[in-house]
Amino acid sequence: MLIILVLLILLSFPVFAALGISTLVHYFDTGRLGVLVVLFQQTFRGLTSFSFLAVPMFMLAGNLMTRGGITDRLIKLASSVVGHFVGGLAQVNVLVSLFFAGISGSAHADVAAIGTVLIPAMEKEGYDRDFAGALTAASAVLSPLLPPSIVMVVYGATFGVSISSLFAAGLTIGLVLALSQMLTTYAICKYHRYPSNPRASLKEVFYAFRQALIPLAMPAIIIGGILGGVFTATEASAVAALYALVVAVFVYRTVKVRELFDVFLSSARTTAAIVILAGLARAFSYVVARRNIPDRVMTGILGFSSNPVVLLGLILVTLVIAGMFVDRTTNVLLFTPIVAPILITHFGFSSVHAGMSIIMALGVGHLTPPVGGTLLTTALIGNLSVEGLTRRGWPYIVGLIVIAVLVLAVPQLSEVLPRSLGMRL
Repeated sequence: MLIILVLLILLSFPVFAALGISTLVHYFDTGRLGVLVVLFQQTFRGLTSFSFLAVPMFMLAGNLMTRGGITDRLIKLASSVVGHFVGGLAQVNVLVSLFFAGISGSAHADVAAIGTVLIPAMEKEGYDRDFAGALTAASAVLSPLLPPSIVMVVYGATFGVSISSLFAAGLTIGLVLALSQMLTTYAICKYHRYPSNPRASLKEVFYAFRQALIPLAMPAIIIGGILGGVFTATEASAVAALYALVVAVFVYRTVKVRELFDVFLSSARTTAAIVILAGLARAFSYVVARRNIPDRVMTGILGFSSNPVVLLGLILVTLVIAGMFVDRTTNVLLFTPIVAPILITHFGFSSVHAGMSIIMALGVGHLTPPVGGTLLTTALIGNLSVEGLTRRGWPYIVGLIVIAVLVLAVPQLSEVLPRSLGMRL
């Protein structure tokens, strides 16, 4: 099964087709083609999870807010707060990505919205253009770690993990990563003597905050509502979509009613691609469990060493390498059925800790060739080379790996907030 899965992906088969074909191997091997209906039942069950309604809703909310002209408002707020630090505009880049992450849930949307504005602006202020692009790609990695992260919704809905708990865990980890990126940026800007801006007055900060209050209210509603137990993640997604629709069409009037069809269609296409993957991943997971594949893989790993540190290191390296070649959402659906049971059964991880460890480790691939989703998107938007971005972005790649190790090794990073709120782990 695993060999055929890898072979088909290397032969450029669509990943959903590779999942489906490799799953069929089980039924041919057992000679039980008469119960092949189970494959379709499991796929359908994966598609009909109530939690999956959050995917199109959050996708729609993010698309509406991205087209709603909120980027300038968020940049002005970030600039008034951290613009006077060493490397002022570079620090703004990280902070505005933190704001935007709570709206889009997608690293690609983050790069598209912020990169077009900040890369030219940073170059104009004297920053190296490759560094500006590398920082934009690195800060965009915050989006999949913070609510309303699409990859967390997919993980939780497909594998039966509380999405609210994942959001709470991601909030802690995302803030830690943002802080590490700001410290890294400070060191780089100090070394290169990049400029800072004059300190904003309290009046200017208040004005910028007031201008950005409407877009900032959306992540506040999502996070506050979920963590406060007012509504579930799925219900929050509907509230977010309605809020974004009202803001974009009636408040800012940056999206015309006639343009809504294109926004809906774009959201539907992206959702369809995710959902067909998730449905077949559910069928694949069912067969993986029936064939005891996690135990067999663990037995093979134990042949290398019985030291738990070595074993966890091997799992981490495998996930990091996988993230270099396939996008994170796809990898989550491919690897979770195998890796999560190993982490939970053999190492005592909670389902939330296991999920955040997998998501974080796979996220390193966002910044590394050959696939590096945000890296390639940034290169395209900023008219930059992947080599130049990688050369200037290596400190952020190292930082991302360090945080991935910490998430794997320190359960409290993933569990402290969900546990304190009485959420299911």
